[in-house]
Amino acid sequence: MKSEDEDRYPNSPELGNKILCNVGLLKMFGIPRSHKMSRLHRNANKGETEILVAPGLDWKEGNRIALLATSLKHDGAEENHIVSYNNETGAAVVRDPIVYHHFGKAESTAEYYAGVVDIRGEVLLLSRNVRIVGDDKQSWGGALSVRDSVEIDMATGDIIERKG
Repeated sequence: MKSEDEDRYPNSPELGNKILCNVGLLKMFGIPRSHKMSRLHRNANKGETEILVAPGLDWKEGNRIALLATSLKHDGAEENHIVSYNNETGAAVVRDPIVYHHFGKAESTAEYYAGVVDIRGEVLLLSRNVRIVGDDKQSWGGALSVRDSVEIDMATGDIIERKG
């Protein structure tokens, strides 16, 4: 029996009862973020839960970040979440202890490398401020399914390729 809060699409993957379906162009907008990347201003050592990045960023509690590898260990990057960020000092407390050592320094290292290479660790802001949130109906989650498809315009015979 189908409830009025439930939609099902024949021959489709099981998506739960919340579906965002788009067959054309979908644009989402949010407040622009001022800085999506910063450099480490001091070393981030294994086991620590505080990093130092540039002051004046618009980073907030709960934002997801990535600390990129700064050693020969190519897979030494890691993700974490910001617990707090001091806008004046650039000190950020992270949720989980740092797993790998990441090189940082207060000033750019470019002067030591032909004036162009800053080898301080990069910290990327992965969170964005557009969120898709649904009601909790029957304890189901939601699904956002994006995929490529090919259609044929029956009137013209043109092949339409849609990229997800």
